[in-house]
Formats: sequence, C-alpha cells, structure tokens
Amino acid sequence: MMTHEEIQADLSLLALGALDADERRAIEEHLRAGCQACERELASWNEIVGLMPLELGDAASPNLKSALLARVRPAPVGAKVIRLPRWVAVPLAAAAALLIAVGVSHDARLRGDLDAQRESADRLRAELDGAQGELKRIGRLLAEREQDVASLRAALASAEESLTLLQAPGLRLVRLKETPEARPAEGHVLFNPEGGRALFYGFELPPVPAGKTYELWWITDKQGPINAGLFHPDERGLSRVDTSVPTTAGAIQAAAVTIEPAGGTPKPTGPMVLLGKS
Repeated sequence: MMTHEEIQADLSLLALGALDADERRAIEEHLRAGCQACERELASWNEIVGLMPLELGDAASPNLKSALLARVRPAPVGAKVIRLPRWVAVPLAAAAALLIAVGVSHDARLRGDLDAQRESADRLRAELDGAQGELKRIGRLLAEREQDVASLRAALASAEESLTLLQAPGLRLVRLKETPEARPAEGHVLFNPEGGRALFYGFELPPVPAGKTYELWWITDKQGPINAGLFHPDERGLSRVDTSVPTTAGAIQAAAVTIEPAGGTPKPTGPMVLLGKS
C-alpha cells in the first residue's frame, strides 16, 4: 500500500509513462478516492510533458523523457534527498521545457534562414551564369560586326583607289579575250603608265585545279612577260587584281593570263587562257 507522499512523488513518473501496472493502479485508485492535491500535481506534470512533443517532435521525445526520468526518479536508499517544494519544482520544470522549446525554435529559424540564403545564392549564381552567357554572345556579335566594318573599310579603300585611277589622265584600256584552246571568258585591264597603277577584272573564268592558280602577265618590249599578280575567281567567276605597272621594262605591248602552279612562276609555263594587245 503506497502512502500519499509516495504517490505524490511518483506523479511525474506517471505523466512520463514510466510506472509499472501495479504502481499505476495504486495511483489511479488514490485519485479516484478524491485527492485533489494529487490531481492538481498530475495535471501540472501532464502539461509539462505535453509541451515536449508539441515543440520538439517525436524524434526528440525519448531523449528528453530519459533526461526527465533521471531528474524525477527517487534517489537510491541511503542517499541524501533534498526535495524542492512543488511551487518551486513545477515552475523550474516548465522553464526548462520552455528553454528547450525556444532553443529548438531558434535553431529551426536559423536553418530556415540558411536554406533561404542558399536558395538566393543559387538563384543569383544562375542569373550570373545567364548574364555571362549573354555577354559572350554579345562579344561574338561585336567581333563579327568589327570584322564586317573592317571588310567594308578595306572595300571602301579599294574603291577609292580604283576611283583615283579611273579619274587620272592618260588612262588606257586593254581588253583580253580567251585564246582558241581556252573556254569562253574575258578580262579588262585599266592602267595608267604615268601613275604606275593598274586594275584587272576577269569574267567567267572557271575554277583552276587544286595546286594551280591564275597568273596575270605584262608583256613588255624589253623584258618580255613580267608577273603582275596571282588570283582565283570567286564563285561567280569574277576576278580582280590591283597591281602596279612596270616603268623600266619598256612599253607594254599586251596583257595575258596563264594557269600556273600555286605560288606562281617567274615566267609563263602553263596554258594561256586570256590575251589582249595594248
């Protein structure tokens, strides 16, 4: 038979579910007998124990219950027992549970803030990667535009040189026609002996075999054929050579085009495809 004091000391164990069946029945009979002091004590312990699963979750309850069991179990026989009054013990237990709940809540808030910061960092990293990709694309476009501008400037400079030649006094024209053994084609040479510049335009010239090139020649009365430039027609069969006019080789008697090995030759060696007399 348990005394009132023994029952009151075990109320915390009853709230934690740590009593065996006989002890639990003895306390329940005592409560049914109408002990209001023990009912209030048990209600206080039930409220304290109820806070733990509410704030910490099921995973943390066993550890906390073990800790509380160690605090509320009776001391071994012979040990000096110091009991706190109920009005002190209950607020202390409630304060301990509240501190644990606050600590867990603070930790959860910190974890939430950390997750939010990680998500923000990932989002900023993705935006940065997208911006870098856009910068690379814009850089490529700018490089292409710069190449286009450089090509236009070169074409403009060439056109200005051609215009200067065409506007110079003493301009001469040599028309070149295909030779009897060649395919139909033609060319024009505009040159100014005094200015020392000339322009050759070829039309309908077919592509040459691999390892070959077209070579333009001046035919002079003192030195014979003189190299005037190498060229390849474009996909439309058009050709252009900006070249110089020799001034020490005597009068230019004709202009010709031959097919030569890639890199050209000092004197014609291949078949002649265009010829025109001055």
